[in-house]
Amino acid sequence: MQPGRSESAIMTSAEQARFRINRPNSRPRATCVIALDERSAVALAALKDRPWNGAQFLRYAGMRRASEELSSLRIDAILQDEAGSKLSLMQALPGVDSVIMLTASDASAEAAEIIGNACATKGIATTGLVLAPAAGGEALGRIVAAMRPHTTMLVVSNGEDYIGEMLSALRA
Repeated sequence: MQPGRSESAIMTSAEQARFRINRPNSRPRATCVIALDERSAVALAALKDRPWNGAQFLRYAGMRRASEELSSLRIDAILQDEAGSKLSLMQALPGVDSVIMLTASDASAEAAEIIGNACATKGIATTGLVLAPAAGGEALGRIVAAMRPHTTMLVVSNGEDYIGEMLSALRA
């Protein structure tokens, strides 16, 4: 390094320009944001009109079993889009790079398991965003315990205003 020149100055010099790649950094990320309960669906509905990078906003509507004979075997999640149309999780996942699950309730453990397992099978990164309940403590512990095994990253938020910031940070 030359005395008096910072590393930043050296890296932006014409001499170093020959090493730059003159193409976009990467293709846009395809993100699917899924609300797992009513409170999170309301929070996402408030954010849907913001400018996003093609993120798809869905709501967990239930599960589909493998068959009547194997009722304990859950195979797919039923999701609902903003217009109320239903689609299966397997229809929503092709081409998706990242799935963000948003919840405020430990009742969504089943949804997190189905979605998390499907994403793990397909090599899709999963993030869990937990809206902390007003009761906090024990209730929050149950929600985190339900979500943790099915996400690669888990974030707890005390307020709904943080959701939009987190989705932006994840390039949704």
